[in-house]
Amino acid sequence: MTPELSAQIQVWRQKVRDKTITQSELRDALAALRQGRASSAVTSAGSRAKKAPVNSDDLLNQLEGL
Repeated sequence: MTPELSAQIQVWRQKVRDKTITQSELRDALAALRQGRASSAVTSAGSRAKKAPVNSDDLLNQLEGL
């Protein structure tokens, strides 16, 4: 999350508390939050995909040695 987005979120929160937020601002806030969630999901999926595949034969050989 960028410092600018964090500051904007604080502004939106204050407006919600004061009950002065507009429909347009709510749409902007939801769009910004959804974009952040989508980008973090892509990042998480990419980091999981980088793991090396597990060699089951090696695992079985290790178990036999116990």
